[in-house]
Amino acid sequence: MIDLSVRVELLGHLYAASAGAPAAPTALVLGAEVYPGGRPSPALANRLDVAIDLVRLGRVRTLLMSGGKGTFEIGAMRAYAIARGVRADAILLDAGGERTLASCVQARDTFRALRILVVSQEQHVARAVYTCRRLGLDADGVVAAEFTGDRAVVYQIRERFALVLAWLEVNAARVFGRP
Repeated sequence: MIDLSVRVELLGHLYAASAGAPAAPTALVLGAEVYPGGRPSPALANRLDVAIDLVRLGRVRTLLMSGGKGTFEIGAMRAYAIARGVRADAILLDAGGERTLASCVQARDTFRALRILVVSQEQHVARAVYTCRRLGLDADGVVAAEFTGDRAVVYQIRERFALVLAWLEVNAARVFGRP
């Protein structure tokens, strides 16, 4: 029921490709696994490729890379984007994005984003856009290619539970005070 409620609320706010996405000042790129040595996992590389495409198409001017684990994750994200032609001054780094909720709160409170495009895989981007919108951001999402391989099933199961948790967090916040 929560999934259906979220999907209905997000109608018109999720885009299957960067070419069809609306313009926004900033794209929030949500982190994912980085391998030792600083190579982004395929899931993260897919997110970064979409974000880079958004810059190339002129849909966004700035990439806000959000992740946890100190600066290792966001440093790898930054290096990947710069190696593919994104200017260093067009990249903002948020090391406080341990969770999607934290990334959305940071975008709003620390980086003063009002209008953003969120980039991640389909289920995650839906959850993230829902969270951002409930926190008062004018957010739309752009879908990156899905997880593949042996971790795809784990991702699908994890996202089901994460959506319920996100729904509870942002809706309880409306009752008990904003995060």
